[in-house]
Amino acid sequence: MSARARWFALLGLACAAAAHAQDFAGAGPMAGDAGAFVQLERALPPQKPELSLATSQTRWWRLAELETRAAALAASWRTLRAALGVSQTGAPDVGWTAVGIALGGACADAGAGLRAVARADRTAPFAPVRLASQDAGLELGGGAWLKPAPAVRVWASAPQLYVDGAAPPLARSLELGVRAGGDTGVWVTLAAPRAGDDGERALGVVLAMPPVSVWAEVRDAPLRGAAGLAAGLGHLIVQVRTDAHPVLGETLRLGLTWRRGGASAP
Repeated sequence: MSARARWFALLGLACAAAAHAQDFAGAGPMAGDAGAFVQLERALPPQKPELSLATSQTRWWRLAELETRAAALAASWRTLRAALGVSQTGAPDVGWTAVGIALGGACADAGAGLRAVARADRTAPFAPVRLASQDAGLELGGGAWLKPAPAVRVWASAPQLYVDGAAPPLARSLELGVRAGGDTGVWVTLAAPRAGDDGERALGVVLAMPPVSVWAEVRDAPLRGAAGLAAGLGHLIVQVRTDAHPVLGETLRLGLTWRRGGASAP
């Protein structure tokens, strides 16, 4: 088994019970509306047009050799939405590089999109070229959201409708969610069962106190929690998120976003 295969096996076993996102894991709640990372990770385009540049760093379970560094750019034109991102995970000898693209459209009451992510070993020369080779991993997915009422938003996200090549670090099934409220609100999500489990359920709440917002979320299988804080200063938004797991420990995520247009700073 290659070093990358061993790394994927270890990370996959851990992620199956602990992580909710992988290559483009931002520091905000995944039930949020706008943001390049949400579009790249879940194929859910933002409601309002925006131009944004986001960066994040995730240290999974306090392991220095298991970090994800990502950057993404999102842009809009009328009802069209697009995002492009790149990330690196793990140490140079066993980690990988991922490139993602997301395209979609949105209006005031509905939106839908597609995502594609390709991965290649960091040890492979000319990584951008290897991302298109047969040795690379590829996943394609889609998502859609709808506002059936002014203060209600429902969505469905299937990030891995098609997978080819090297297996992704995390098998992700269909997720359904609903959020009620505005900047202050609550949400519930339900992930479909995968091999070896009966799915996952989550309940979250966010409290906006401009220019700061705080949020918390609890998940099952196993029971665990996450909490975060966001602070806005003009076009800049700083985010901090921590995820706690009863066995694997704590994951810390930091994010910085420059945004023009779209959703207002928290």
